[in-house]
Amino acid sequence: MTIQLNDATIMYTLRKQLMTTNAFIFSWDQLGIESIIPITQYEKWDQMQLIQMLKDGTKEHNPIHRIVNMLTMRAKFNTQRHYEIYAVDCDEGMTEDMWREQWETCPQETADLIRARGHEIYSDRADSSKIKII
Repeated sequence: MTIQLNDATIMYTLRKQLMTTNAFIFSWDQLGIESIIPITQYEKWDQMQLIQMLKDGTKEHNPIHRIVNMLTMRAKFNTQRHYEIYAVDCDEGMTEDMWREQWETCPQETADLIRARGHEIYSDRADSSKIKII
């Protein structure tokens, strides 16, 4: 019984550490940014759907799965564009508009920052010595 309690405590701690503050998915190709999608609102979707399902039996799938699948499929079918898709958890003050402005003013530096600090979902990155985002 004590082992289960410890396991539950560990799982709770891990879940708490995995919670995001202000997460985005970025999708870009060799021509620049294509999508900036705020995703923090989907983090507790599955938990809320479980509660809803217990109440009345209906369940809606988490939209984040469809979003990621659509972005990944687009990237895989347009290999000539060398797509990259990353998820990044940011400080609360960073907004989608701030990120769009950052991409407009410093695209290469922004891409490098996201690669360094983000979680790669998909990457068909071209050889960096040959292609730069313009």
